[in-house]
Amino acid sequence: MPEGDSVANDALKLRPVLVGKEIADVYGTKGSVRSNVGRLRGHKVESIRTVGKNLVIDLDSGYSLHVHLGMTGRWRVVPADRKIPGSAGVALTTDSHHAACLGAPTVDVDRTPAIDARLSRLGPDLLSESVDTGEILKRARQRGGSLAEILLDQTVAAGVGNVYKSELAFLARLHPETSLDRIDDAALAGVYENAVRLLRANVGPGRRTTTGERGRGRETWVYGRAGRACRRCSARIESSGGAERVTYWCPRCQVMAS
Repeated sequence: MPEGDSVANDALKLRPVLVGKEIADVYGTKGSVRSNVGRLRGHKVESIRTVGKNLVIDLDSGYSLHVHLGMTGRWRVVPADRKIPGSAGVALTTDSHHAACLGAPTVDVDRTPAIDARLSRLGPDLLSESVDTGEILKRARQRGGSLAEILLDQTVAAGVGNVYKSELAFLARLHPETSLDRIDDAALAGVYENAVRLLRANVGPGRRTTTGERGRGRETWVYGRAGRACRRCSARIESSGGAERVTYWCPRCQVMAS
């Protein structure tokens, strides 16, 4: 599931094949791509950057390509002598590779300042070099709600998705539905400090892990483990929510505050 770390890993994969290269051809099913082919084709990629779960490809035309993968989007890179994979929302072709984005709900081409203005509404990027925890706490208090809601709100802090939501609540021994007014600043700051630590640790090769173990089935504490034994106390992990927003917790380790 795409979260801040996986988007950062996409950027690592795309930079060697796109940055400094001229876009020889453009294909895409998204309307914004089709109507802006001339602002992409024939122009050089200057940089690829991430903001939370958003990836931005900047071109020397003064335009940028903004992609948000949503729940199911993904990037694929293949040699230029092979067929573009799937029905891509956008596919950028250089002299050596196709970089194709599949299944993403947001694929938008616009002037770079316009894209930056939209992204400026997000909270602090948890993968930036310096994360302003004080600003995150201020935004969280202004918003209110449950811990799960706060963690998923990208205007509070950018980068956490559904996997980290459940894992961070478990590590803090807080029920995901705990109201923010029952969590003090020190505990909430600790949740976001863990978010920074885990996101950074998972940028690079290898399967994402929040437990420190990379063996299949050992990567998470509670996420995806409904009905299985808690790794701490052996109670059965519980879950709630729809297919795309399931929340997991341990009923013994994460008792709801009364």
